[in-house]
Amino acid sequence: MVSASLDVPPVTSLHGEHRFRTRGDRPIAADEIREYAGAIGATDPIHCDERAAAARGFDGLVAPPTFATTVWMRAEESTLDALVPGFHNGRVVHADRTLEIVRPLLAGDRISCDIGFESFRHYRDYDVVSVTTLLRDDDGQVVTSGSSTLLVHTQPGTCARSGTPGRAHDLEPVPAQRRLRTPQRDRIQPSLPRPLVDLGPLAVGANLPADTVTVAADDVVRHAGVVDPRRSGTTTGAVPGMLTLGLVAGYLGRWLGDPTALTKLRVQYAPKMHYLPVESDAPASILFGGQVGWLSSRRRMVTVVVDALSKGRKLFGYATAEARLG
Repeated sequence: MVSASLDVPPVTSLHGEHRFRTRGDRPIAADEIREYAGAIGATDPIHCDERAAAARGFDGLVAPPTFATTVWMRAEESTLDALVPGFHNGRVVHADRTLEIVRPLLAGDRISCDIGFESFRHYRDYDVVSVTTLLRDDDGQVVTSGSSTLLVHTQPGTCARSGTPGRAHDLEPVPAQRRLRTPQRDRIQPSLPRPLVDLGPLAVGANLPADTVTVAADDVVRHAGVVDPRRSGTTTGAVPGMLTLGLVAGYLGRWLGDPTALTKLRVQYAPKMHYLPVESDAPASILFGGQVGWLSSRRRMVTVVVDALSKGRKLFGYATAEARLG
C-alpha cells in the first residue's frame, strides 16, 4: 500500500467516534498464507498446497481464519499512533476479540480495511479503546469483520487525542456516519464451496476432543515476524494473545475437519494471561477442549465453548465459536 500522511481533523471530544480506511488495498500473497499457517501450526493442506485448495473448489490457497488479524493489527497500530501520545505497540494488551468470517481470505485477494474507534475511556495510565474493523475485497464486499477491546498503556498525564500526528501512515479519515457492522450472512451468497464437516451425531453438552499444543520460544519469534515483518528476529519470552487466538482457530479447524467451517470466534483473555510465559528451554503446553453449547439441525450450525489450560491456569475468561456443518 502507498504510505501517506494521516490528517486527522480536530474534533471537539476525545471520546467521539473516529473512522479510518487504508489507502489503496493490500494483495494477499500465497507465501504470506504459508508462513502464517506455519507460524500458528495450521496443518490443513489448503493453506499450503494449491492442488489441495483446488480439489476443495478454491481458486487459490486458503488463509487460516485468524489471518485477518495480521491486517487489523497494522491498521489498529497506525491509528493508535495517530491518536495516543507516546504510543508504542509493546504497550497494547488485547482484553477481548471477536472475529466474524463471511468467507475465507484467498491468495490473490486484494483487501482494504475500514477501522472504527468507537470509544475511549481514559484512566490514570492507560486508555480502554473499543475498536471495530471490516476487511473488504476489491468489489467492496465485506469478507471478515472484528471487534476488540484494547488496553493501551500511555505516558503519565496523557490520553487519547485528536489532531495531526507527526509520522506518516497509510490510513485516511472517513466520516463517522454509522457503526461498522458485518452484513447478515443469510443475505450473502459467496460463490465458494461449502465446508466439508462430518462429526457424526452431536448433542448439546457433548465434549470436544482434548488436544495439546506445544509452543516454543522460536514459535513465538516466528509468529511475531510473520504478523509484522518489522519485528522479525525479535526475542520474546511470552506467547501473545494473537498467537493463542490462532491456536484456538487451529484446534477448532482440526476438530471440524475443515477450517473454512468456522464463522465466528470470540475470546476474552483471563486476567494476567494476555501473554503466556515461555522460556527458551521450556516450551509452553496448552491443553484445548470444550463442549457443544448449541445446535441447529435446520441451519446446520453449531456453537461451542472452548477451554484452554496452560500451567494449570485458564488462558481465557471465556471463548466461544460458531461453525457451519455443511
